[in-house]
Amino acid sequence: MKTFHHLKIFCFTLLITLIFFSTSFANLSAQNTPPTLSTTGLQNEKLFTNIFRGDFINIPFDKDETTFVLLLNEYIDAYAINCASSLPANKVELMRPECVTERVTKDGYGWEISRTCVEWVDVPRGLYATPEMRNAQISLEKSQSVDVFRNMYKMMQQKNPIGEALNMLETSKAIKADLASLIKMNGCGSKGLMRFQENLRRFAINKQPIPISGKTAKKTVISTTNQNFAKLAEDLVFEHSKKWAMNRYRRGSISNATITKKDSQDRPTEMTAKYRYTGWNGESSGSVRITFNEGLPECLYFFDFPTTCRSADRRLVSQFANGSYKK
Repeated sequence: MKTFHHLKIFCFTLLITLIFFSTSFANLSAQNTPPTLSTTGLQNEKLFTNIFRGDFINIPFDKDETTFVLLLNEYIDAYAINCASSLPANKVELMRPECVTERVTKDGYGWEISRTCVEWVDVPRGLYATPEMRNAQISLEKSQSVDVFRNMYKMMQQKNPIGEALNMLETSKAIKADLASLIKMNGCGSKGLMRFQENLRRFAINKQPIPISGKTAKKTVISTTNQNFAKLAEDLVFEHSKKWAMNRYRRGSISNATITKKDSQDRPTEMTAKYRYTGWNGESSGSVRITFNEGLPECLYFFDFPTTCRSADRRLVSQFANGSYKK
């Protein structure tokens, strides 16, 4: 009887142990399982999937283009409306501009001919966002404020500016509907949606994405001496010049490309270069300051907008990271 009793105790103990380890293993497996994001059936399915996967190279626009500004703003609004209870305690209120003072111009007969707002204030919207997402939004708002003329000029240069404006309106509607569906399909606190949100934020502030594996691929060792920085500057400026409204870059004109700052690992953090371009006054000289993050080019600051970050072309950044500019 004693032997049978001991056997029962042993079997019971073994069962409990197996259950414990099975549960622990299941929890560990769940923790190590890559997040997923459901996008099936959405009009912007491919775009959302690329953002989620950290495939920034295949996102068809830059952070300072109108489509991305719409995307970021609509996501922040959609999350604020559908996920208010999931926001952190340090959430910040979203604001909207409201005109408080107008300048009215009248003709000699007293008829009003124009009305222009000369003073704006921010008023609460009753919606909230995480501080990180709001800061990304503010960063974009600042860059957009200096690009109003450039964006307007580019739109007016289109063959059908009215058609382009209507297309943008339809794009905005599609993005808004898709984001509301995306949140409902995946859940406010899901790992997949949080990965999408974080990569959306990183794209907005010009940072490298988190790839789907959570790990970055092995990159080329970069130092201030083993890369052709003059060629890098040439390619970065040329690629960005394709978006210039009026000036035209003179291909191959980069000169005095110099690393001006580096980090403790001998990676560049800043470089400067000069170039030539053609504008209203003929050919002139310009300059650019290029900043780096963890050795990779991040922002271009041109002499005419010295505090405005222009995103380094993502394909060139990838090529640089993988050794294409190595000496």
